[in-house]
Amino acid sequence: MSTKNSYLIKNGKLIDGTGNPWFKADLLIEDGKIKIISPKISEERAEEVIDASGLIVSPGFIDIHTHSDATVLFSRGENVISQGVTTHVVGNCGFSMTPINPNMDKDDETMRTFISMIGGGNTEFIFFNLNEYLEGLKQKGIPINIAPMIGHSMLRIYFMGLENREPTTEELENMKDLLEEQMKFGAFGMSTGLDYPPGSFAKTNEIIELCKVVSKYNGLYTTHMRAGLRNNGLIKGTKEAVKIAKSGIPVEINHFKAFGFWPGDIRKAVKLVEEAREQNLDITFDVFPHASNHTFLFALIPPWIYLSKQGIDNLRAIDMLKKSKSDIDLRDKIYGEIDIIVKSYLNITEKEGWKKVFINAPNSIKYNGKNVYQNSIEHNLDPRQVLIEVLIEQEGAVGGTYLSMTEEDNIVTIAHPLTMFASDGRIIPENSEYFPNPYANGTFTQVLGKYVREEKLLTLHDAIRRMTSYPAQKLGLKDRGILREGYWADITIFDEERIIDKATYENPRLYSEGVEYVFVNGVIAYKKGVFTNSKSGMALRRQ
Repeated sequence: MSTKNSYLIKNGKLIDGTGNPWFKADLLIEDGKIKIISPKISEERAEEVIDASGLIVSPGFIDIHTHSDATVLFSRGENVISQGVTTHVVGNCGFSMTPINPNMDKDDETMRTFISMIGGGNTEFIFFNLNEYLEGLKQKGIPINIAPMIGHSMLRIYFMGLENREPTTEELENMKDLLEEQMKFGAFGMSTGLDYPPGSFAKTNEIIELCKVVSKYNGLYTTHMRAGLRNNGLIKGTKEAVKIAKSGIPVEINHFKAFGFWPGDIRKAVKLVEEAREQNLDITFDVFPHASNHTFLFALIPPWIYLSKQGIDNLRAIDMLKKSKSDIDLRDKIYGEIDIIVKSYLNITEKEGWKKVFINAPNSIKYNGKNVYQNSIEHNLDPRQVLIEVLIEQEGAVGGTYLSMTEEDNIVTIAHPLTMFASDGRIIPENSEYFPNPYANGTFTQVLGKYVREEKLLTLHDAIRRMTSYPAQKLGLKDRGILREGYWADITIFDEERIIDKATYENPRLYSEGVEYVFVNGVIAYKKGVFTNSKSGMALRRQ
């Protein structure tokens, strides 16, 4: 006799997520969880039977580094579910939805800046602490599971605004108390964005002091490292991450990549992590497979334009860029420093090199979705002036996708046994004009299609381990990431011969192919190319 809300997956090749090769078995789902895994299960046990003959049945993929904090609230999650992803970790790179100082005006420039950083196009959803945020997700209904980190920059903004200085003893204690409250609410740890203000204003000891609070609750520290875009920056940033790991906290280095063109740096940085682990330090890293990255377009503008002694000054920056249009000396100074930045970051030495920069300005019909070179030709502008014009038009709220690394360096971390895979992307609202890096739509399917099937850089069972049980273990998720009786039924069923990403730099919104079914907590979210628009995702709390 079948049980309500039960599904039987028959004849599939199960890869359980532990790193073991596939085995033949049936799998029964009841009431959101895996009830039975057995060589033969009667079809009478289930309301619906799925024939998975010739298909891989694996745990749903866990994306340990995303920026879906806000967009999960107003999207069906199609771009991530079509990859087989069932869980997103949010609150990364130092920015999270909470905590927010209740005395802060929701129209404050700081508020608008941080909301744009985590994908919020409006201020409809405001939560002052993590408990409010997780309860808000639960009430709203979400398509996938969300596991929250607390952004270090939000702690600073809460008590210090965007000021470029060290916290006073009182301010640091206040930050620690606020962080402890969020950890009690169920945060999985704290993240930093040490390349972005105000996180970049923090000294290492400040991070270590806050990590002591996270350690008290067995949490995790994740980091977008400091100075990753400058010569030797990757090495310095890795050494700082190792120093923080020495305080006793588990460390995850996010998007561990050689951004820019510094030959040999990624191998040296990997060696530093290997040596740290030999010293019993729990430090690991994640990567996305694409040889590019996505960040703010301000990354190509001299920092003195948008930074002051008080911190970020977006309005001052826009005024200065406007002034440069008539002040030739100022313009030439900005142009010269842009040349230095892009030379070190993108190795651009000629006009056509600007094809390596794609503009994400959803509110700009004129510039959005085209590379800088294309915009310069269409609008008869110097490529450097294109940057200035779009930043002025959009008041700084512009992102960019940068083809910023070599495939040779990229493979160093993709193939490394310490690597887990993460997109650095986000759930993208289906009706938005957002122009993302293609990794938002194709991280996990590119790994399985290109690097497993086509290039045989990884085995299938090991690649799946890096997407499932490995990140679950790092996060401390006790009942996800493995196909095991009693675990939540986050399950992806795919065709290993067809799975592939389709998103490109020119058309990054295309969905992946080859995923046949996706279950989120035992509910079908995707079935043979059709999204069910289910809201079975859970707001997770660290226990």
